[in-house]
Amino acid sequence: MKPKAIISLLWDNQLGALRQFLAMFDPMVIVTTSSGMTPALLNLAADCGCAVVGLESLLPDGYNAVGEASPSLAALSAHLAALNWSEEFADEDNTEQLAGLIKERLGLELPMSVQLLDGLAAAADEFDVSLFVTSEDVTRLGKVATAWAKAHSIPSLHLSHGIALVDPYTVHAELIADKMAVYGERGKEGFLDLGIEPERLVLTGNPAWDCYAQLRVQKAAYRQALVEKYEMDPSLPIVVFGTTWAANLSAHCNEHAYADTMLAFLSACEALSQHGCKINAVIKDRPANQAVGERCCSELLAALGSDGRQYYYAMEDTSAFAVAADVLVAVDSNYLVEGMMADTPVINLMNSAGMLMGPCFEAETGIKEVEAHELAACILQLLEDKDERNAQLHQARLRLVYYHHGGVDGLAAARVAQLMASMARGLQVRPQRLVWQQYLDNENTDLTAGYHTTGRKDLISLFSNQPSLALDIGCAGGGNGALIKQRFPSCQVWGIEMNHAAAEMASRQLDKVLLGKFEDFDLVAEGMAVGSLDAVVLADVLEHMYNPWDVMVKIHRYLSPQGQVLLSVPNVRNLALMDDLAKGNWTYAKEGLLDITHIRFFTLRELLKFCQETGYKVVNKMNALDGRLQDIFNRAQGSLPCNIETERMVIKNVTHDEMLEMCSLQFYLLLEKA
Repeated sequence: MKPKAIISLLWDNQLGALRQFLAMFDPMVIVTTSSGMTPALLNLAADCGCAVVGLESLLPDGYNAVGEASPSLAALSAHLAALNWSEEFADEDNTEQLAGLIKERLGLELPMSVQLLDGLAAAADEFDVSLFVTSEDVTRLGKVATAWAKAHSIPSLHLSHGIALVDPYTVHAELIADKMAVYGERGKEGFLDLGIEPERLVLTGNPAWDCYAQLRVQKAAYRQALVEKYEMDPSLPIVVFGTTWAANLSAHCNEHAYADTMLAFLSACEALSQHGCKINAVIKDRPANQAVGERCCSELLAALGSDGRQYYYAMEDTSAFAVAADVLVAVDSNYLVEGMMADTPVINLMNSAGMLMGPCFEAETGIKEVEAHELAACILQLLEDKDERNAQLHQARLRLVYYHHGGVDGLAAARVAQLMASMARGLQVRPQRLVWQQYLDNENTDLTAGYHTTGRKDLISLFSNQPSLALDIGCAGGGNGALIKQRFPSCQVWGIEMNHAAAEMASRQLDKVLLGKFEDFDLVAEGMAVGSLDAVVLADVLEHMYNPWDVMVKIHRYLSPQGQVLLSVPNVRNLALMDDLAKGNWTYAKEGLLDITHIRFFTLRELLKFCQETGYKVVNKMNALDGRLQDIFNRAQGSLPCNIETERMVIKNVTHDEMLEMCSLQFYLLLEKA
């Protein structure tokens, strides 16, 4: 019997859906391309007990894509040579140049397509493929692979990567996959206009945006973290511009859209400055522009005669900027919908292509759509006119579900996973065992039972120093340590981990990993000097320790003068947990607030006392909201203080801070020596 497999061409930001899908079934093989074997996917696979196989590795030794493609290339070249170009393209000038360009592209791309098809065929020979899932079907990779899955009767799902604010971004005016998971009704309409059957379009929302359920209630904390990280002026508003790009998928495309729209934003900021309105102006760029973006920005500022002191160029923290911004500006972009989800006022900067294809946002959203010469005045209005600002936010809240199914319920990944499960064929549901039978052996438990090892950007972003040496205690697979190294390239990161499989995984990402408990090691003997540690991470670790007080005291002596300790601790004063307790329940689980391996429990007050007693001061605090309690928290905002009444419990005179605490899942604390 062939091993079960899924072929996944999902992007990293969509992997939350794949994680939840894999958790439903017995471990299987994940087949992808070599470029798709990212650290995020490898960590996810390890968590779920799955293997990852690259398509290219399935090809025979000595495989030559150019040679394999030669017969097809010769046949296509003969077909092209037989065409009467003047007749076929009567309205085109330079038909010979066009023919040459087509032949050149065929020579470059056909071998890659043949290699992809041969790899997929090899995968089908070796595995029982239950499902094919992709984030796009427009490029050579996505379109060819999706068409192959259809031809071989393998269930195929296209997980949309955009709202489709205007006509769907497709060059073939069709949906190739069996079904498409779309963000909301707005994204569905364009495909219906193309004649796609409604039953093939399933509303799910975007798994990558589930994070906003928690982020949007932590605006102040994210603002503080970004101000410290980018050294902004904390007294000034933050105005963020999300850059655009020239996709070259339409004749209407403006090749210079990137620089033109950036110039429009920078010019508006200069006009605001001359008006006396000072701001922190953030140019939030895309990673694809890394080679040219900052230089382009600097050149445009120089051309405007600006000293550049109020400007901040950033490649990271996309979600954090959407949350922390006072105003978010973008160009016909999904980023504007993220702004709506973050409860941030947004402006759509119109451009030539957008004007030809029609406005992205209907009037009911309240979103401003402006041309370049109107941008400065619009930003100023949203910054200074509180009534106008609140009116836009109110309309956006009402209209959000039209753009994103479920609004900000944080359940898009779960909906996509359920859709994947309903389409997949022949998979075996994981057998259920009792929690205590599976998860009490911390050292040898399979990674499918532990917390996932992908890093937590929201947590690591809180560091406000520049560490040279960091220690991640309970580092799991090294995800957080890898994020530290990514953010601070010169930083050396050590990890301590008691799970054998996780420690082995972490050793591939970190500079040094110690297998065991923190309490077991003499760090000086291991090569760490007293007073040398600049950063320590304890992410969901203290609650697993018998004596976390002693651990914190021991860490203290290793901290450098600028050293910081980052804690993530579950909240035992969680309203859902208290309600269960009032009903007589205290049910341990494989993870979460009542993880069966938790032996210490903290409320916020007790956690702050814990830090003070062990020699620390709190320099930053964030609450990670519990998605189950999001609606309760939102509904209470206009009536605090208030009473909370559940089936078996009444809590009187609850203040805003208490409501925030009781609706929180975790607390993030950034500490320094007292």
